[in-house]
Amino acid sequence: MKKYQIVFESEDVANASSKAPSDIRKIANDLDFEELIVKLKFDSTSYLSKFKTQAGYRSKWKKIYNAIEPNSVILIQSPIYVKQMGRSRFLKKLKSEKNARLIFVVHDVEELRGAYNDPFQKEQFDEMLKLANVIIVHNAKMIDFFVKKGYPQDQLVNLEIFDYLVDADISNKSVRFSKEVTIAGNLDEQKTKYLQFLDKINTNFILYGPNFNLSSFKNIKYKGIVPAEKIPEILDKGFGLIWDGASIDTCKGDFGNYLKYNNPHKLSLYLVSGLPVFIWRKAAEARFICENNLGYQINSLNDIPNILEKITPEKYKNIANNVHSMSQKLAKGWFTKRAINESLRKLK
Repeated sequence: MKKYQIVFESEDVANASSKAPSDIRKIANDLDFEELIVKLKFDSTSYLSKFKTQAGYRSKWKKIYNAIEPNSVILIQSPIYVKQMGRSRFLKKLKSEKNARLIFVVHDVEELRGAYNDPFQKEQFDEMLKLANVIIVHNAKMIDFFVKKGYPQDQLVNLEIFDYLVDADISNKSVRFSKEVTIAGNLDEQKTKYLQFLDKINTNFILYGPNFNLSSFKNIKYKGIVPAEKIPEILDKGFGLIWDGASIDTCKGDFGNYLKYNNPHKLSLYLVSGLPVFIWRKAAEARFICENNLGYQINSLNDIPNILEKITPEKYKNIANNVHSMSQKLAKGWFTKRAINESLRKLK
């Protein structure tokens, strides 16, 4: 059985693939999926330029169709944010004329996230439901959503958590007991609005990422922007925080509510770095954290000082040991390999 993965690769460095899709691409390569690359263009402005770009997509998809052997398996990461002439047509032809079977790996569901939902995203989501033989989704909560959409439950695979590949050897890495809490990611408080209220929490925070504007807050240390590949080597103390939305009292709004369904990639970052986490109690991944004893569930950010007041170095070490064991799996792509292999078994 021949295996392929269709890789969407940007010609624009500024729009290069993020860490999660890049890691899945590498893991699929390790599982002997042959790459078929579609170059994405984001600079088409004039009608003629757009027409040439779409004609180029159609030509590329035709080549992909011709290159794929009958009875093959094709891995595709979703969603795709660029319209491509020929994509839908040739995927359908691959299924109907070459008996190809399609595995989709879901990164985001825009209907659930809300902020970026539009007719194009709805169209391609519905198309995925029709084309996919197997869909790898984030967690049990997301499986429930897909089942409610009419997709067969026995064709869904639970990823559980995103892996986070690390080149450096972290097998002997240890973290230090600290009552500081790390937040890594986009620090634009117009998007991540709860950041505006961190000064109201009696806890010290360490922040990494772009768009920092909270230098006046006395309880914040800003450590700058660190590449995704390097930051697991740097994070070495305290806790990570999984929280989003407009409030410190609960996660609400489009991004806050999305935590009820998605696997935040920063959760994988904290865990692969060795940090126990605080996570919103209603987040989909709160169950994963609880079952594996990797941190604490919280209802509000105001819960954090109370927990930190009671935690001892010994208790922290016990949790950190659990996190260390989990980090070894994440760094090697264990969950993605398992999900892809389970998908292949379903196809047999």
